[in-house]
Amino acid sequence: MQITPIVSRSNALIKKIRKLRDKKYREQFGEYVAEGKRWVSDALRICPKNVVAVLCSSDTRCEYADFVIEASLFAELADTENSQGVIAVMRIPTFSHSPSGNHCLFLDRVRDPGNMGTIIRTAVAAGYTDIVLRDCVDVFNSKVIRSSMTGILSINLHFDSKLSDLKECGYTVVAADLQGENIFETDFAAQKVCLVIGNEANGIDPLLLQQCDKTVTIPMEGEIESLNAAVSAGILMYQLKYRNR
Repeated sequence: MQITPIVSRSNALIKKIRKLRDKKYREQFGEYVAEGKRWVSDALRICPKNVVAVLCSSDTRCEYADFVIEASLFAELADTENSQGVIAVMRIPTFSHSPSGNHCLFLDRVRDPGNMGTIIRTAVAAGYTDIVLRDCVDVFNSKVIRSSMTGILSINLHFDSKLSDLKECGYTVVAADLQGENIFETDFAAQKVCLVIGNEANGIDPLLLQQCDKTVTIPMEGEIESLNAAVSAGILMYQLKYRNR
């Protein structure tokens, strides 16, 4: 059956999608918007219960679309310059209170959406199950969603956990800091590990750093003084998880 395209800017769904660009409304509705054929297809496979609605442009073929939007109107909704013509309204899931896996991340004031998305994507690839967020960029920001490459669908997020809570749960807390031990030479055998990554410009809050059990760094040569937060997180995540294999 052919779906009649939505053509009015005053349509309730169109108005809602516009509002979901704003964090305030994402929190109010408990929803966010994701874009791209592969992203939406993966969402329908991984967590169909969280897919509220799929919309496509009138000049795009999409067999699983719930609504069709007139092409010029869809272009106003799309967040990317070269849109693939498919977006989904997603439900923000309810996450468990505390991390439960053997490996988790604690992100302290990570503010760049690209870094956040890349860290989420890498964490999922490395087999980390939980990320604790402390005063970070909104993870349901469209740039974070896009750069996470659906990683956001496969990670447990925690917004209220403290380092003290994690230590009580048996995690050894490891901080990434320039003054730490060489990660490739340090003796480390803990079974449950929480890796702390700090703010891009200022690193980890000194008060948090004091609570960490161990501090590690990545050795660098030449005139390079530091690495991008997402790159550092990726190297450390893999080393901490696979160092004994």
